[in-house]
Amino acid sequence: MKGSERKRKKLNRLGKITVGSFILFIMVLTYFIWDGIAEKNAAARKNIIMPTMAVENVNAKDKQSDSIEGKTNMAKEKNQDEQGIEIDNQTEEAKGNGQSIDVEDRQNHEKELKKHTEEIEKQKQELEKRKQEIREHEKELEKHKKELEKHNENIKKNQQDKEQPAKEKTPQKTPKKEQPAKTDKIVYLTFDDGPHAVSKDILKILKKYNAKATFFMLEPNMRNYPDAVRAMVKEGHAVGVHGVSHDVSKIYRSPASFIGEMNKAIDFIKTTTNVQTHLIRAPYGSKPYVTAPFKAAADKEKLILWDWNIDSTDWKMTNGAYVNNVIHQTQQFNKNEPIIVLMHEKPTTLAHLEKVLKYYKDNGYEMRALDETMKPVQFK
Repeated sequence: MKGSERKRKKLNRLGKITVGSFILFIMVLTYFIWDGIAEKNAAARKNIIMPTMAVENVNAKDKQSDSIEGKTNMAKEKNQDEQGIEIDNQTEEAKGNGQSIDVEDRQNHEKELKKHTEEIEKQKQELEKRKQEIREHEKELEKHKKELEKHNENIKKNQQDKEQPAKEKTPQKTPKKEQPAKTDKIVYLTFDDGPHAVSKDILKILKKYNAKATFFMLEPNMRNYPDAVRAMVKEGHAVGVHGVSHDVSKIYRSPASFIGEMNKAIDFIKTTTNVQTHLIRAPYGSKPYVTAPFKAAADKEKLILWDWNIDSTDWKMTNGAYVNNVIHQTQQFNKNEPIIVLMHEKPTTLAHLEKVLKYYKDNGYEMRALDETMKPVQFK
């Protein structure tokens, strides 16, 4: 019994402690709750006092914000204006670049036009120069024409002076020198394409056989051997011209080119020897290149065109066989015209030339130079 009572007392003590602890907890909790409510109320009262200050601070901040914003807006507007100006400047610059490109194109075009104009002007000057040369050449031709007419008049006068006494003494007919009758004992040796280094040796052999010849020469070769040209004239040979280029595509391009080459070579002979010649020979012969317009141009210039009727072919028969070719053609010759032998100033021709001269001398031929009063032999 005593144990149960003790146990009961112990439980009552424990219950009291528990209850007291709970009450204490409630009290502490209540304190904290009330303390929190008090703080809230204090805060509420504080908030009621601060609105005016807050509003003033807000207004001040707004004013400051407005000022900053205004400045910012002005800065933005300024930036936008500057950007607009920059854009405008870029646009203007783009336009300027476009205009610059147009100006550059125009300048290039003007340069091309100027260059073209200068070329045209240069061509005009060149044409005028050519015209001037043609006029000077025409003057020279006219001068040559007058000299030839004067020369022919002198020849005619001399012939009349010689014939007049003969007519008074006897009524015999005097043969015309311009068209001599064909004779088997006169031969006219002609040499083309010179002069060359062998020209003076050819002159020595001709002199040995008392032979005269006619040399149809090229202007560039005469420039290379002017002493040979002077020696030909000095020793009584006839000099004529063979042109300048000896090129079919050049000399026969037109009658003007044909006459131009011949006159250029003639002028060199005139300057070098003071001899005015009118004897010409067309490269490769007058047929088929010298057509009617070419002949008309030559006749207008008083040029005397000579071909040949015995071709030695010495340019091909370089071993001396041309000698027999010349002799054979001479023996078979039966034309009513002078014998005109074609040869060339070549070393291979020189090597066998003496055989030709010896044949003609041994057979009683007189070897003469062509005369401008003779009727020329031409291909038909």
